[in-house]
Amino acid sequence: MFVLGLLASFIMGTVLSLLGAGGSILTMPILVYLFKINIIEATSYSLLLVGLTALFGSVAYFKNKIIDLKVGIILEFLQL
Repeated sequence: MFVLGLLASFIMGTVLSLLGAGGSILTMPILVYLFKINIIEATSYSLLLVGLTALFGSVAYFKNKIIDLKVGIILEFLQL
C-alpha cells in the first residue's frame, strides 16, 4: 500500500503541476486512504506539504525576478 501511495503522490504532483492547480485537494485522500494516516495528522501534513511547495516555488520565482514584491506587499495589506 505504501508503494501505491508513493505512485499516487507522484502522479498527483505531476498532473497538478502541469495544470497549475493546487495539490491539497488530492493530498488528503492519498494520506488518509493509501498511507493510513489519521485525518487530523493528514491535515497538518497536507498544510505543511503544500506550504513548503509554495515556498520553494516562490523562491525560484524570486531568483528569476518574476515576483514583484511591491505589488505583493500592497496586495497583502489590502487583505487586512
